[in-house]
Amino acid sequence: MKKLLSIIAMSFAIVILSGCSAVSNPSTTSSVWKSTDGGKTWVAKNKIGQKANLSSSDVLSMAVNPYDTQNVLVGTDKDGIFYTEDGGENWSPLNFQSQKVYGLAIDATDGRIIYASGVWQNRGKIWRSSDSGLTWREIYTAPAAGPIIISLTLGKNSNVIYATTSDDQVIKSTDAGQTWKNIYQSSSPVLDVAIDSLNDNLAYFILQGGGVLRSRNGGNTMEDISRNIASVAKSQDASIVIADPKVGNVVYVAGSLGIARSTDGGNTWKKLELLSDAQNFPVKAVAISPANPSELVYGAAQTVYKSTDGGATWTTSQFDTSKTVNMLRYNPSNPNIIYMGLSGITK
Repeated sequence: MKKLLSIIAMSFAIVILSGCSAVSNPSTTSSVWKSTDGGKTWVAKNKIGQKANLSSSDVLSMAVNPYDTQNVLVGTDKDGIFYTEDGGENWSPLNFQSQKVYGLAIDATDGRIIYASGVWQNRGKIWRSSDSGLTWREIYTAPAAGPIIISLTLGKNSNVIYATTSDDQVIKSTDAGQTWKNIYQSSSPVLDVAIDSLNDNLAYFILQGGGVLRSRNGGNTMEDISRNIASVAKSQDASIVIADPKVGNVVYVAGSLGIARSTDGGNTWKKLELLSDAQNFPVKAVAISPANPSELVYGAAQTVYKSTDGGATWTTSQFDTSKTVNMLRYNPSNPNIIYMGLSGITK
């Protein structure tokens, strides 16, 4: 009888765990995690020097260097920028002016060029480094105290930069930040921007409180495509937009609507069937595999979900922490490697 009960218990455990991924040190408070097997297992990566770690920081931004994928940058809420040159085994602080780092981006043609947005003396600013973060030059500042840079997005063309501000502007540079132009004045802040992987002129914009915009000419004109999404979801529930890194015209929007995908540049949309309840646990991060357009991961609350069949089925990884999944990034040359950032700050 005892043997029978033992077999039943073991079988039950196998059924329960078969759909879950393993997490090393699940109760750790680390804010940075890494998977080297495509999200099956996760390990905390928080070591800074001999004593300090990334546990106390909230991750607001993250970038993986496409020319040296062992080099990863994370922007935090109070400790500036940290970098690693060994894939997350060890982290060091960069010399950076702002403690809050809302945006990070690395040039697609030169891995030494980094852009970062943050706050200095209560003003939102953007900086540029051409020597891997050793020195920085301010390239944009808000007109007064208060407004911040919400998002920072680079195109494949290394000169093209989009930034959005909390005072409802979309600004753009076409000369690597030397000059800027206000290309759109919104009625509410623009939360996120995505640029098509094959066409720098095709860009998407998510508005706070509702609205998805599209530009087919590099931001010269905007069209509201919210009505295109209305058949599957409410656009006001979107807070994230992300383009497939390799396939043109494929774009995702996510948030408390869950995740919706378009494969025709935003004309028509299909809502993915998620495991999580997006209304109560909004999607906070999405990443698409650079090697397989049917593979994606998303984060909601303290869980990462992964699909390899375009969202038809999902596996899960749970993290025992009070923070939420805030950032997911694939290694662009090795899709088995995924980085995750946690934050206690609500976007």
